[in-house]
Parts: sequence; structure tokens; C-alpha cells
Amino acid sequence: METVIQRLLDSSESRDIQAWHEFTYLLLPLLSRKLKHTIPSLLSHPSLLAHTIYQALTFDTALAEEGFMVQETSASKQYSSPNKWEGVSEVVLGNPEWFEAWLRGEQNFAEEQYHEIISAPDAWLVAGGEHEPEDDSQGGVKATHSARRICSLIEQVTDRYSPLPRFNQRTSFLVSVQLPILSYYHGRVTSSLDAFETLSSAFVRAVPGALGVSLGREEGSVHVDNRGLTSGIEGVQRLCKALLSAKYVESAMRGWSEELFFVELWTEINHNLELRSRAISSSLLPDPKAKGEDLPEDTVFEELITQYERLGTRAEGMVVHQVCGEIENLLKTYLSSSANLNPESDQPNDIALSQTLLAPIALLSSHLTFLRANMPQVTFTLLYRRIASRLADHILQRQIFYRSRFDLIKGKSIRAECELWVETCHVALSGGLTGGRARVDAPWMKLLQAASLASTEGEAWSAIVDVTFGTLSDGAWDSAMTQAVGPIELGREEVIKTLRRREDCTR
Repeated sequence: METVIQRLLDSSESRDIQAWHEFTYLLLPLLSRKLKHTIPSLLSHPSLLAHTIYQALTFDTALAEEGFMVQETSASKQYSSPNKWEGVSEVVLGNPEWFEAWLRGEQNFAEEQYHEIISAPDAWLVAGGEHEPEDDSQGGVKATHSARRICSLIEQVTDRYSPLPRFNQRTSFLVSVQLPILSYYHGRVTSSLDAFETLSSAFVRAVPGALGVSLGREEGSVHVDNRGLTSGIEGVQRLCKALLSAKYVESAMRGWSEELFFVELWTEINHNLELRSRAISSSLLPDPKAKGEDLPEDTVFEELITQYERLGTRAEGMVVHQVCGEIENLLKTYLSSSANLNPESDQPNDIALSQTLLAPIALLSSHLTFLRANMPQVTFTLLYRRIASRLADHILQRQIFYRSRFDLIKGKSIRAECELWVETCHVALSGGLTGGRARVDAPWMKLLQAASLASTEGEAWSAIVDVTFGTLSDGAWDSAMTQAVGPIELGREEVIKTLRRREDCTR
């Protein structure tokens, strides 16, 4: 072809013709006729239809990579820009009926895969266990098997339709296949949180397969331990599954949004009037706001990212509420005691801890140990800060600010108990937070400072009382307190409340 035919063409008036390109172009009608004859019989076989279209797209891509250009053939005038030759796949894709049949087949297949994923026995187990390899696709972030498989399914769909030559065809796949799957999964995780909040046998039967709910072996039977599903480590574990699922999919969508394929697609949707109107009518796409040649500020997954972000925030709040609620409930016995001292202590100067305090402290240790082992570093840090801050404020209000007055011995006991809470966190975290001891202590600082004030004695006590109840301005008070006890996070009114709880404060 190159040594004989091309040389003959070069020596004639047809020197602009590339022999290999011309020969290839003359063979293309054979493929086109084959497709036109075969496709009608494949419409009732979605898998074969999809395979045929995929091979046609692969063939077009291979031709382009080999350097084939229809502009270098005798048909160059017919396909001059903008009437670019779109390949043999256009025989199928250019037929609206055939394209819609393929799209419906892909949509049905994706939905079937989705239902298989969420119905799998291990769908809601956390991946990356002791005998499983870690998934590095999201930076090693832990997630449920279902979340990872959903993301894998979305990526498979992207691979199948990314070779499509037209943006309206790509948009059809995005809107009809990918976005609904992500929305379905969001709804399933949401229903699991709803079920956790309003758990009942009737509600459980309405959402079989939700997180933490398992059907019995006998058809139609449900075996559910309501208390076990929503309490203790088991209850928090179910909330963490929802949280990990939402976080993983959200992270995946943020990554996809930065890929060139989706950036180009969303830019075209913003600038193409027909695609723009289609985006406006879809509740799963953000409102296209870009004008003229401006690049859009948001991304194609912005709406779903926002929904998953809210879902993750809700799950985080439920974890905090669950952990703190259980600990606060156990604290009621301790806080309601009129004298939280060990009755076996005979010496007036002994600092004894109440036995009723051990249960809530042990529960906090168990929860923090579980969360540290099962949550990503960033998420765990946020959860710890919120849990510790809420518990510290709860203890500060009920054990110091709003309680009966106490003496110095009781003040020292309160201080020892507060320090025990913090030390429990240090042991449970075992270096799980970056920043060292100060990072662990930070949420407890106000409580520790209040407990320290409650146990102050001697000249230091007198100095603090005089400074706080004196006539110094707030600025001068801050300086005086910093000099006396170091940097303090408590406000002046909070210090006054603390000091007045002591029996020896007469102000």
C-alpha cells in the first residue's frame, strides 16, 4: 500500500490522497451495512446490543489512534468541518430509536446491579477488615462494601459511555443512569437513619435490608432485637456504617467532579441551550449558572455532593447524640447522689471516687476505642471533639455550676473525677489524635479549669476570690487571672458561678 499504490498516487494528480486512508474509507460501508442489518434483531437482547455498540465505539477509537482521517480521502469535502465524520458507531447512535433502546438497557442493567449490591449479605459490612485488602481508590478511607461497589458501578458506567462523540448522548447517560443510582443509594442510607430513629417492627418490615436489619430464615419473619439495634457499641456501629457510606460516596463524587471528562461535560451543559434546559428540569443536577464563555463555578455532581454532605452531617450528629445520650443517662445516678463520696472513706482528707461514676467512664472508653479503630482520622477527630465538648459541658453544668454547695474536700474530689474523664480519653485514644496530649485535653479545658478553681485553697483561693469579685475591669481581670492561674478559657461570670459553689465563698 505504501510502497506501490501510494507512490503511484504521489506521481498523479491525486497526490493529496492517502492510499491507506482511502482504502480504509472504502471498507467502512461494509461495516455500516452490517450494523444496519444486525441492530434491529439485537434490540430485544440488551446485553448483545450494548456489546455491539461498545465494539463499534472501540473500533472508531482505534482508527483515530492509528491516524485515520476522513479529510485525507476523496470524501474530504463531504466531511469538512463542522460536519466531522463520527465513525461507524454513528449508524447506531444516530438512530434515536436504537440509542434509546441501548440507553434503557444500560439503565435496567445498572438498576439490577444496584439492587444486587444493596441486597448482598455483606453489603453493610465495613470493608478493609483484618483479612481484606485495603482499597486505595479513596486514599484508604474505610467504607461499607455497598458504598465501594456503588462507586465502582458508577465508574463502570462512565467507562461505557465516555467514548460517545456527542455531549447530548453523554448527558442522557449521566441523567438517566448515573445520577439516579447515586440518588437511590442516598435514599437507602437515609432510610436506615430514619429506621434507627423511629424503630418499630412495622417500620423494619417496610425497609428490609436497611442497615442493621436482617430478615430471618423463614419467609416473612423478622428477628430484631430493638434494644440491641439502637444501644451500646452495636447501635453506634450501625450509625457508623451509614456515616462511612455517605462519606465515601461524597469523596468519590468530589474526585469525579475534578476529572476532565465531567468538567467538559458540565461546561457544555452550561453553554448549550438544549442541555441547559435539560439540566434545569433535573432535580439531581445543580442549576447551570455560567453565562457566555464563562466557566461554571460549581460541578456536575454539586447537588448530590450537597445531599450526601448533609447526610454525613446528620449521621455524625446521631453518633454524637447516641454516645453522649447513653453516657449522660448513666451519669444520672451519680449526679443525683447527694454526696458523691465513697462511704468507706473514713479520713476527712481522703479523695474518694464514687462507684457510680465507673460505668459511664467505662462506656466512654468503649465508644472512643471503637470509633478510633473504625473511623477515618479526620472524621474521628471531629467526632471526638464534639463528644468530649458536649460531655464536658454537661458535667460542668450539673456537677459544678448548678448543684448544691460543697466544701474543699468535695472540690478536690470533683477535680479528681474530672481529671479521670480526661485520662480515660488519653488511654482510649492511645495516640489516635495528632497534636499530642493538648489535642485530647482541648475539649475538656473549661471543665478542668472550673474543677481546678473548685479545689483551690490557701492564698491562691483568697487571691482569686478578691480579683474576681473586686472592681477590676474585665480586661484587668483577664490579666490578673492569667498571672494567678495561667491562661483561662472561663469567662468572669463562669468563674463567679464556680467560686460561689464553695461553702467558704461569702461573696
